[in-house]
Amino acid sequence: SSWGTEVSSVEAAAIDRLRDSYLKLVEVSAALGRGEEEYGIRMNDALTCVESVAEALGLPVASRAYRSGFSMNYRALFPTGERIYRADVLETSLDQQLEIWVNGDKFELSPEAMGRADALQEAWTELGSLLASCAPRSGQEEQRPTRAQLTTCLVALDIAWAAFERCYISELIAIEERARQHVVFASELEGTLRKLEKHGAAEAKAAERQLVAHIARLNSVANFKSKGRDDLGHDILESAMRVLRECEGADKGPTRSASSRDAARALAADVVGAYVAMRRYLRQVGAYLERVDPHLCNNPGLVARLVDWETSWEVGARYVRDSSLLEAVCDTVAEVKAAQALVPALREMCQDCD
Repeated sequence: SSWGTEVSSVEAAAIDRLRDSYLKLVEVSAALGRGEEEYGIRMNDALTCVESVAEALGLPVASRAYRSGFSMNYRALFPTGERIYRADVLETSLDQQLEIWVNGDKFELSPEAMGRADALQEAWTELGSLLASCAPRSGQEEQRPTRAQLTTCLVALDIAWAAFERCYISELIAIEERARQHVVFASELEGTLRKLEKHGAAEAKAAERQLVAHIARLNSVANFKSKGRDDLGHDILESAMRVLRECEGADKGPTRSASSRDAARALAADVVGAYVAMRRYLRQVGAYLERVDPHLCNNPGLVARLVDWETSWEVGARYVRDSSLLEAVCDTVAEVKAAQALVPALREMCQDCD
């Protein structure tokens, strides 16, 4: 194809690729819709071609100095001051999505961000119209935009893109920081409790109650593998600690046989162990909060700890918190152990059963 003397052969080839990739994107969008995988592939291809044409024409890049203020995660996505046209950024401007849901909470982009989105959408439409105008038509001579027309569209697109990217990503970072506050606050509470416990402060018990309440809240937000209960309270932990003290002889409690005492200790230890593991996680994650996925259910370590916590505390709520039921369970265990001593085959049967 001929572009005349105003563009070089390298520039002409890049422009032709852009035109073809954009027309294919329009075709796929009309046939499949924008949500399909093929559309995403075509969009990425078209944006790559836009960058290639801008570079081939030697067009200036709007300043991306603002990226230095991005969080670590977004600096990894935008590591340089080059254009880096990401499809998800453009799609957000095209979709006009005002609302963002994270951990069950609704966040809204600012009017400024939506205004920047409108400007980017308009610039993208202008470029698309220019490219569509030079689509091959049967029996007609190919129409070619001038270098000046293409330059104007590409420069306007880049300026609008940078303005929206800066506003949108900055607001995303703020939203994600707020979404992480469930973990941030729990980690801070754990640190406060640790200091109070170290000094034997009277306020430690109140801080412990507050931490347990927030773990329950965190469980309701992030634990998608279990029930996500938020009603497992501090009294379960208190009951488990009391039972452990009784089993160790530190507190006076009901008289139990060795088998009964072992059963009580095992049930109580599961409750306390899950709580200790949760505290250990919160203590460790405090040094890496920026790496926590703001969609908390996407953090495998957190979810694993919460699943263990909920499972153990549900058992504790039923069998440890209720003293009479705990004694009944322990007596039953003791009777089964006695029967196993008399009938060894029963022990094997119990071991083979889940």
